[in-house]
Amino acid sequence: MEETESTDQNSELDEQVISAEDKATAKKEKLERERVELLNRVNGGSIAKVRDRVAFILNYSNEARNSDIALAWLYWQTFEKEKFDGSTVTEEELKNLTKQGTLSRHRAKIQNEYKLFEADVAVKQYRRVLRNNNIQEAVEDKPKGLKTYSVYIDETGKNQKYISVGSLWILEITSLLAYKELDDWKHSKALKYEFHFSDLDRFRLPMFKEFFNKFLELHPAISFKLIVLNNKGFVDKNSVITDLTYHLLKKGVDHENTSGRAPLPRVLQVWIDEDEKGSDTLKIENIKERLASQKMEGLFLEEFQAIDSSSHLYIQIIDLFTGAINRKLHQTDARNHKDDFAEYVLDTLGFDIDAIDTENNDKDHSTVFNLR
Repeated sequence: MEETESTDQNSELDEQVISAEDKATAKKEKLERERVELLNRVNGGSIAKVRDRVAFILNYSNEARNSDIALAWLYWQTFEKEKFDGSTVTEEELKNLTKQGTLSRHRAKIQNEYKLFEADVAVKQYRRVLRNNNIQEAVEDKPKGLKTYSVYIDETGKNQKYISVGSLWILEITSLLAYKELDDWKHSKALKYEFHFSDLDRFRLPMFKEFFNKFLELHPAISFKLIVLNNKGFVDKNSVITDLTYHLLKKGVDHENTSGRAPLPRVLQVWIDEDEKGSDTLKIENIKERLASQKMEGLFLEEFQAIDSSSHLYIQIIDLFTGAINRKLHQTDARNHKDDFAEYVLDTLGFDIDAIDTENNDKDHSTVFNLR
């Protein structure tokens, strides 16, 4: 009898342990899902809710990450400017603004639970987020007024004669705020389809052109960058794309810095068109590790993420750009609406396809073309 009771008790304990483990796993998965969804909304400009807007501010302001006062000030300036002139605020005006405590609570969840847009180490210690001085790695404090390179990447031609990796560089926060205007434009046209070069037909051609032109109109502070390689002799095409993406980012940062248009120090965030989850993760980790090893002074690496193009207009824009490049590189005698669109894109950006060295198959010496 006692043995039976003991067995039952052990069984109950096992079930409790399993239940606790299941709950912990479920909580971890829920947080990761929420984290990715938040990143996607911030990155895609879909920031209607307070938490999304707080994350947007944290993403682009190191001061806001470190100071709840700076966070509130920037939040009001950006999202409640009709109530706040950006200089002073009266007690009465304060009552009509989103409360600082509300913003701070969202900031704490984003930084402490999602581990996104974190504060400098000294601030985290002060906030008691880091316990027992158990810091796993040295984290360099970022300078004030830090801006961002937000880079969106797509590749094409993996199984063709030429491999191309294209990128869209957003250099100012005002450009990201314009995302909503682009999304509103799409909704005003009642468009249900996505903008992918492969889906282009002659009936959609005028709207594809209008979409690309509208993007350029709303985003003056952007750059397109491109790297192309002759695909001859390569077996591991995924490795080639990873190498090209690394060179594109490294040389792209060098160009923006040395040209003086978007100089360091800056944060680098990278968003690639989602392919396969496992291979995407390996590619991203490889690229980020190689960039970190370069120890580029003033470059701070943050989010590198694969995202679904169906919900991101910027990924669709870079899809159209790389598709246009690929179409012209593999030009045939037969012409149709895709040739028309490809020429429209390249003419609009002022790019001559003949500038590409189509014989080059040396990854390390591939040229990065900077457009706009």
